[in-house]
Amino acid sequence: MTLEKRVGIKEVARRANVSISTVSNVLNGSRPVSPELFERVQTAAQELNYEANPFARSLKSKKSNNIAVIVPSINSVFFPPLLQSIQNIASEHGFSVSIYDSRGDLEIERQYIQLLKFQWIDGIILSSCLDTASPDSKKYVHELSRLNAEGKPIPIVCIEAAISDHLDAVVVDDKESLYRATQYLISLGRKRIGFIGSPCTFSMGKLRKAGYLSALAEANYQIDSGIMLEGDYYPESGYQCMKQLLHTEPRIDAVVVGNDSMAIGAIRCIKNNGLQIPGDIAVIGFNNTFPSSLISPSLTTLSTPKEQMGADAVTLLFRRMNDHKAERKLIVHHCDLIIRESTDVNGSREWDFNWR
Repeated sequence: MTLEKRVGIKEVARRANVSISTVSNVLNGSRPVSPELFERVQTAAQELNYEANPFARSLKSKKSNNIAVIVPSINSVFFPPLLQSIQNIASEHGFSVSIYDSRGDLEIERQYIQLLKFQWIDGIILSSCLDTASPDSKKYVHELSRLNAEGKPIPIVCIEAAISDHLDAVVVDDKESLYRATQYLISLGRKRIGFIGSPCTFSMGKLRKAGYLSALAEANYQIDSGIMLEGDYYPESGYQCMKQLLHTEPRIDAVVVGNDSMAIGAIRCIKNNGLQIPGDIAVIGFNNTFPSSLISPSLTTLSTPKEQMGADAVTLLFRRMNDHKAERKLIVHHCDLIIRESTDVNGSREWDFNWR
């Protein structure tokens, strides 16, 4: 069996009776040519079934038309709508998307960043695991803001957490959102409001906890570290944290939770202990992921605009790719409070089927 020889740019030039540089100008759009020459080259390329070698082209142009997205967990129900939005916008602009799962491990994240430097990646959208309070955080951020491959800048746009004043970012108003959620529970007359937070190694975890504390302080509520626990984003941790809260403080009558998955775990724990929701304990989640409307009772939650965040991140990345010296831009999205049965017996119980 013999392999058919790949048609190259030289064969196209010979068939069209033009120079190799003219063929390159036509196929790459690098320089304008006359309509007659353009037609001759295109006809020759079609007759010979010429296919450009994308790898060779990327080596020459140092552009791959591929962007990377690094997230802490592709298994999280939060990310699919966001990633789909990134894919859709990137595809419209002729870009492919590669997705990497850091498993919430900063070392794995850093390894991916180094790997991508050698893959002619054109840009990176990063949901970072960085603890901005760690001693080496400034060094890492410095590396990210100056990331390049053989002199070609590789722009980075952060999503979910703004880890640096030097990197573009798309985030939600984490502190303000948890402040409003806690304030809402206070307005319902809840007196002992517990907190199950997302990991405080993440900046958004710190911000959400700060919003909760701010609302309590404003209402002159007692600040009790014993009813403030930290989960790991997953339902099991929400269950175990709620179990601990019930043991520590039997009078607890509400809980604010750092994401919907942990809130669902907390709801299961409350029901397993024979308590009523929201009669005995009210529960609020965060993100408005699709399970929140399907469980019973349906979950009151803060709705993050996931699709819009993905679209904004790609838009900022293209902006930075076209102008590496552009002024740093931060986009902050508002989260709407969706009131359902876990805080109000008359709250919405409609199923949200607007997901795939």
